[in-house]
Amino acid sequence: RCDRPGELPRSYAEATRALDIRLRSRTPHGVLSFDELGVLRILHNDNENEIRAFVTEWLGDLLEYDTRKRTDLVQTLSHYLDCGGNYDETAAALLIHRSTLRYRLQRIRDITGLDLTDVDNRLNLHVATRAWLVLDGSTQPSP
Repeated sequence: RCDRPGELPRSYAEATRALDIRLRSRTPHGVLSFDELGVLRILHNDNENEIRAFVTEWLGDLLEYDTRKRTDLVQTLSHYLDCGGNYDETAAALLIHRSTLRYRLQRIRDITGLDLTDVDNRLNLHVATRAWLVLDGSTQPSP
């Protein structure tokens, strides 16, 4: 919302950003305001390089593996975290068998070396996967 004409560019930029994020989300239909973006609001800043560096730090090995092997481990991880670690819900969302999900999560653990039950790892990975989606999945690992 803007109260003065001078605020229109900011308001328009926030509205288009909210629309863009909503269209890339798992639920692209409906209305979403910039103020309702939650953690994605803090990812909306002028320092895109810092956000890309964060994504690369936490997801770089997985992104590289996905590119090299043509897999979707980052997408699997994103769904798993969005489903709160619930295997059945995640498998249903991905349209895969629960044992396939377990295999993929083990590959993710092996590739990243991270414990997915550690709360700090889960938080950082969740924010990184959300940022990756906001960046349109275009973050490539650093050479």
